[in-house]
Amino acid sequence: MANNIRYLYHAQTGIELIFCKNSTISYPLHNHVSVLTIGIILDGSVVLTTNKETRVYKQNETFAVFPYVPHSISAHNSYTLLSLCIDKNAINDVEVATIQKHIGLLLMQAMNMGKINQYQILQLLNCLDEIANSPDWHLKDHNPYIHDLKRQLELYPECKLSVEEMAQNAFLSKYHFIRSFKAEVGLTPHQFQIQNRIRKAQRLIHEADTITEVALTTGFCDQSHFIKQFEKYVGLPPLTHKSSSGTI
Repeated sequence: MANNIRYLYHAQTGIELIFCKNSTISYPLHNHVSVLTIGIILDGSVVLTTNKETRVYKQNETFAVFPYVPHSISAHNSYTLLSLCIDKNAINDVEVATIQKHIGLLLMQAMNMGKINQYQILQLLNCLDEIANSPDWHLKDHNPYIHDLKRQLELYPECKLSVEEMAQNAFLSKYHFIRSFKAEVGLTPHQFQIQNRIRKAQRLIHEADTITEVALTTGFCDQSHFIKQFEKYVGLPPLTHKSSSGTI
């Protein structure tokens, strides 16, 4: 089945495994809020573009995307990809050894499900070891207002706050503010706001009764716009995403 995506969450640590099988989905420019992502190509290839380079990754090759680094993924053919996502905010108070243990158990579970082999587990763990002490793993904040705004848009992306209002609050012209925000966050304020609305929708979709309820709760004016943006960022329609997610 094409574009078969499964999600597994570890509730205690916020670690997530995303398994994309025979996918043809390309993802537009985005970043991961406070999340380190380590991926391994299980079959096929993808083109990963970051602010540093564009590179093709093939079978059994790993890559890492650090928090807030803007990136996009292009698919010229189908690919199978396993991504390990580690939320920095969820593990701040947990010892590294404990995190590594949970990751190991989660990957072993994936192997028992036939989604990954032992060699690929070692590749992922080696990649994790190599970047564990990287300065890129530590989030950097510069402008205090942009730091506070960034947190507000992460926590309350549904707030009706226009780019003009953001710029006025920062005592900057609109275009100076957009340039400053993008220089620190990697995305424009509008892109970052929409991205975080979709991420909040991913969490709420399991609890809400209807798609319309999720759309309105996350700040979208109508359901059709919400569905279009959701599929653009997630790669799946909201209801399909809901049925493919699970928690462990």
